[in-house]
Amino acid sequence: MKYLLIAFILITSVAYSQIPLPEMSPTARVVEEVGYTKINIRYGRPSARKRKIMGEVVPYNRLWRTGAGPCTTISFSTPVEISNKNIAAGSYAFITTPGEKEWTVFLNSDTTKIYGDPSEYNVDTEITSFKVIPVKTDRFYESLTISIDINKYDATLYLSWENTQISFPIKTRSYERSVAEIKKYLATNPTDPEMYALAAWFYYMNNDDSQQALTWIDKGLAMGDNRWLYSLRFDVLERMKNYAEARKTADRAIAFMKRAKPVEWEDTVVSYEERVKKLPR
Repeated sequence: MKYLLIAFILITSVAYSQIPLPEMSPTARVVEEVGYTKINIRYGRPSARKRKIMGEVVPYNRLWRTGAGPCTTISFSTPVEISNKNIAAGSYAFITTPGEKEWTVFLNSDTTKIYGDPSEYNVDTEITSFKVIPVKTDRFYESLTISIDINKYDATLYLSWENTQISFPIKTRSYERSVAEIKKYLATNPTDPEMYALAAWFYYMNNDDSQQALTWIDKGLAMGDNRWLYSLRFDVLERMKNYAEARKTADRAIAFMKRAKPVEWEDTVVSYEERVKKLPR
């Protein structure tokens, strides 16, 4: 079976070289920066073309290279965690065994094989395997589609074809590293108001500890008036529903703007006045 597959690939490659036709399963790449980690996926992207895919073109309970052409690969620039398993930085073959009610996902360090036949699989080079549950999609995916969603610097990989989709999380630990970097920097540079603003902004944008963000903001403002810190303080207090203190912050910010007259200060004053009007009483 393996040799027939290789022969077919060689024959079709020669045939295509005679007539300039488009690829039936073009190579696709997914490259995402997820926190400190770059994830790079390469796969051949076949189309349904009015065929029944799951259970027929892609047989159930049989190893699948999860694409077309050479095996699908996924690489990570830093260590990640998948299904409670630590995965070292590197490139891996991404292989699956689809099932009607359950799929098995494999990562294998040997990326030189096609994995067009189960006999090619070597468990000795397997990095991890885990189960996922397929779901039906409302959308019909004509072509095999692999995509990545990002949530707080971790990733979720989605694989979709026809009306079937699987997904699994990839933890990069980037958020935890970011928090550690913030605390390390502020501990050694306690007199940098811009970095207090940056730390507070990071927490605010990630819906993290508002009280900690406010503490950093106030430390920065204790060193002097700062346009960015006032804006952040208002935003954080509004989120905390501390509207009385938000109004006081707006008054302080407006007084500073009128005194210092930075670029576009009049527009900033108007913005504060309008936002204060909208605060609940």
